[in-house]
Amino acid sequence: MPKELKTVELCMAAVQNDGYALKYVPEELNSVELCLTAVQKHVFGSSDCAFQFAPEKLKTAELCLAAIQNDELGVGRMFYYVPETLKTAELCMAAVQKNGWAFQFVPEELKTKELFLVAVQEDASALVYVPEELKTAELYLAAIQNNGRALEYVPEELKTAELCLAAVQNEGIALVYVPEEQKTAELYLMAVQNEGYALKYVPEELKTMELCLTTVQQHGYMLEYVPESLKTAELCLAAVQQEGDAFEYVPEAVKTTEMCLAAIQNDKYDY
Repeated sequence: MPKELKTVELCMAAVQNDGYALKYVPEELNSVELCLTAVQKHVFGSSDCAFQFAPEKLKTAELCLAAIQNDELGVGRMFYYVPETLKTAELCMAAVQKNGWAFQFVPEELKTKELFLVAVQEDASALVYVPEELKTAELYLAAIQNNGRALEYVPEELKTAELCLAAVQNEGIALVYVPEEQKTAELYLMAVQNEGYALKYVPEELKTMELCLTTVQQHGYMLEYVPESLKTAELCLAAVQQEGDAFEYVPEAVKTTEMCLAAIQNDKYDY
């Protein structure tokens, strides 16, 4: 659109439709009100992009907070565009509460233990931005209770039985980050109860009938990882009753009419 035809009213209508239009607003027509309207719109993730086009001189505490609160994509990027002079303790807290990844953009002098804790509770991967000297057992536990995969970032010497159990209770696949010496029958059972796919990482010699049956009753397709010696008619039937596609992994010797019918009724087995 020709610059001479752009008016305040026209620009406002544009950003009300799609905040990303802020990019094309002439500097002399821009205002705090117009920028505020832009960051509050969500068309195609525009709220994630509009704020970067707000002129520095128009960025106020109110505008920055609105941008952070309307970060619909939840990637924490909004905080990157906040001027350092406007990054207060309150604004930093709002940013990490919205998305833990925003922690990487917090000024050093505003990084507190409380802020670390909030950040990792919201997004465990924020642990990579926490200074080593402030990484405590409390912080790791908070991160793991939010996301079991955070166990990946815990130093080996701090991976206690309690911490590992908390990790697999939250997310079974965290089993891959558990030290060998902490892997117990109880931990394996907890992992597969939480996430059937974890059965893939259980040693063959520790796969019991109870463990495998618990898994396939919740995730039939995990029959693929059940030892052949444990694939009984009962266990295989439980698997296909949960998911018909599991029939693919049933040994010929235990296939029955009842099992075939169960697979078909689950609508996933292409017979």
